Amino acid sequence: MTHDTHGGTTVGIGELAARTGLPVKTIRYYSDIGLLPESGRSPGGHRRHATDTLPRLRLIQHLRALGTPIAAIAAVTTGQRPLADLVTHELDTVQAQMHELTWRQGALQALDDCPGPQQPHRLALLAGVGRLDEAHDHLMRYWHWALPTGLPQRLAQVVIEGAVPTPPTTPTTPTVLAYAELHALTTAEDRRRQPQSHQVGDVASFYAGILDACTLATEALDSGCPTKHAEALDHFVRTYARIGGHDDGPAFRAHLRTQFRHGTRPDSFPLRYWQHALSAIGGTPPRPARRPSETSHRDMVILASAIDGLAVSASMICC
Repeated sequence: MTHDTHGGTTVGIGELAARTGLPVKTIRYYSDIGLLPESGRSPGGHRRHATDTLPRLRLIQHLRALGTPIAAIAAVTTGQRPLADLVTHELDTVQAQMHELTWRQGALQALDDCPGPQQPHRLALLAGVGRLDEAHDHLMRYWHWALPTGLPQRLAQVVIEGAVPTPPTTPTTPTVLAYAELHALTTAEDRRRQPQSHQVGDVASFYAGILDACTLATEALDSGCPTKHAEALDHFVRTYARIGGHDDGPAFRAHLRTQFRHGTRPDSFPLRYWQHALSAIGGTPPRPARRPSETSHRDMVILASAIDGLAVSASMICC
């Protein structure tokens, strides 16, 4: 430790290396890129640094040990960014990376679980997903495209949030495949739009009624009460009857059953979508929303099941 020309105390790179255990070459690199400003040069031309360089260097050393990028460290050492903000950002980044790695692990496991002759087809299916966040964004875009343009924005958002499953945080082979199937289904040329104004008239009343039926269907599932199940189906039927100016009776229910018959075929778009959606969330519906106005993805899945039952079970709708 020596004094500079202004009387201040300075240290050389060798001493900084001895105190921190860092190689001289590393400290010189930090100095070259501006992380460790110089306080001058010795008569022999060697770099000198102020004594407060040591705690700065230790901070750099500790952050680098955690894998923090140089650019992020520079923002902290220059005072452009608080350390707490850096930690929060880096934590978010690592969690996102872990999510992607977990998804990749699930995709590879799905391939490993697949018989050899079927692997090329499954590989193509999984490759279509690409980045998981992009696949989720695509599903969101599909529903924006599929819903009628006249639907109030807030109502459309509730429908979309309920219809698009959150990417699985702990993906298994079934959930990975289900999410990939959803992506393939909504990118296919035969993808379907949801009921439009020319089909249901007042789209706001129609979709609001559907969401109410979702809530009732959820309550029916939780309670296991056949009466509540019938109530959910009745509300669904009344919604269709009301927007079409019909009375809810045996004739209308028979007509409605015929209308939905195609939607319950194994290869139909709606049935495939909701089956994959249920598998994508692990096959176990989450707890219901606390308030009737809140509609979860599970509500949508249950309503889809109710629609299937409506179309194929005469005893439930023709009473």
